[in-house]
Amino acid sequence: MRSPEHPALRWPLQLLARLYGSAVTVRNRYYDRREAACRPTVPVISVGNITVGGTGKTPTVAWLTERLHESGRRPAIVSRGYGGTAGRGPLIVSRGTGPLCEAGACGDEPFLLATALPSAPVVVGSDRCAAAAAAVELGARVVILDDGFQHRRIARDLDIVLLDATNPFGNGKLLPAGPLREPLNALVRAGLVLITRCDENRSPEMIEGQVRRYNPTVPILRSHHRRLGFRDASGRTVEAPRRAVVFCGIGNPDPFRADVEAESVEVVVFETLRDHHRYRPAELADLRARAVELDAALVTTEKDRVRLPALGGDDDPPLLTLAIEASPLDPEALLDAVGRALGGNGPP
Repeated sequence: MRSPEHPALRWPLQLLARLYGSAVTVRNRYYDRREAACRPTVPVISVGNITVGGTGKTPTVAWLTERLHESGRRPAIVSRGYGGTAGRGPLIVSRGTGPLCEAGACGDEPFLLATALPSAPVVVGSDRCAAAAAAVELGARVVILDDGFQHRRIARDLDIVLLDATNPFGNGKLLPAGPLREPLNALVRAGLVLITRCDENRSPEMIEGQVRRYNPTVPILRSHHRRLGFRDASGRTVEAPRRAVVFCGIGNPDPFRADVEAESVEVVVFETLRDHHRYRPAELADLRARAVELDAALVTTEKDRVRLPALGGDDDPPLLTLAIEASPLDPEALLDAVGRALGGNGPP
């Protein structure tokens, strides 16, 4: 999220940010009481952040879910389902066999996770206590709470907070004057901080110093995003295009452009839209026409791909996605922390 810079908006936004901050403080004081939160019958690991915009939550949730599944822990993912129509839910997106609904119903991120992780149940709904209970009924022995740092109504055994190394705190202001969902002192609740996209930042130590001001003892680990190459509409890996019309509707688009360019692709158009944007057929037709005119491929994110209307006609120009996965720099330390939260003394 880019903070508004127009002088006429500065003072109104700062006033709204103060009001928002006061509301957040009152809410946090309420949930600081242990009895205010529901506690599922299985451990809960939350993966969240302190800012709006992309910090790599979805790849991190996928990585953690895969590791827990490999260890026999039987994880399930619970999410709000932002952008979908599930409402309070619970809506079962996957019983551990792949998606049972469209992205428009459950939201793009849960649909993407259900597709990428067919062995893990996925449940969405604004009532995440009910969603967690539904996940347990599906056989889950641990719940991964996607984007859960601010959702304090459900108790958790570990809060993993992600900070994007390229822009960890924005302008340092609360919504709507800046990107912060909470004041930075909320980092005191973090059980582990994971700094993502560290390969794009020269001094993550500066970020660590900021975190230590609010939480002196929290473990701080690092992660980066690994590019897996381009994939076509059927999911097959293909060669990188020479030129591309790149478009996306995600919270932090600039790193995506950098990832595409790092694959030696010339970005001739870079179109950004609001996060979770629902594409209309006319918008896709316009992007396609521009790609034809410029002799370029169409490239977007995996999240955007599930929100696109059908292309229609032949696949010319090709529509490609650049696949990304999380890659913790010290995976054993991360798994050790998760294992301790789950009641063990080591990796899960």
